[in-house]
Amino acid sequence: MTDERMLDRDVTPTLERIQEVLGREVFPVWEDINQFMHNHDPDCESEWRYYNPQHGWGLRFRIGSQQLCMLFPEHGGLSVLITLTPEQDEAALEKVDFFNARIRDLLNQPSALPQGRWLWMRIEDHTDFVGFKLLMEIKTAS
Repeated sequence: MTDERMLDRDVTPTLERIQEVLGREVFPVWEDINQFMHNHDPDCESEWRYYNPQHGWGLRFRIGSQQLCMLFPEHGGLSVLITLTPEQDEAALEKVDFFNARIRDLLNQPSALPQGRWLWMRIEDHTDFVGFKLLMEIKTAS
């Protein structure tokens, strides 16, 4: 059985390990997210970062000094951290009806942060990917 997350700080994730952890159903979504991020903006860079002992390794995407998101491969899906400014959060809430039910529920929860929102979401399929793309378009438009 595979680990739920990639928690070993001494072992940087490989493509084979990511495929093993995500599984056959979710790995194509991982590939589509990576392709989208690099095609969406030519200045987008990605790098593996060890986040913390609870979340382990994450693939961070950024443009210059602006972090766009972090992807954490997990068994059967991936967790995504997206930080939204108050303006980006407001823009996402204006489009809340365009998201699937899972992302809509997350966005409709009040943020505990006065300076925006740390949105933790789980991606398991391409319907979640559609919502992720919309959030990235909102994030990079500002």
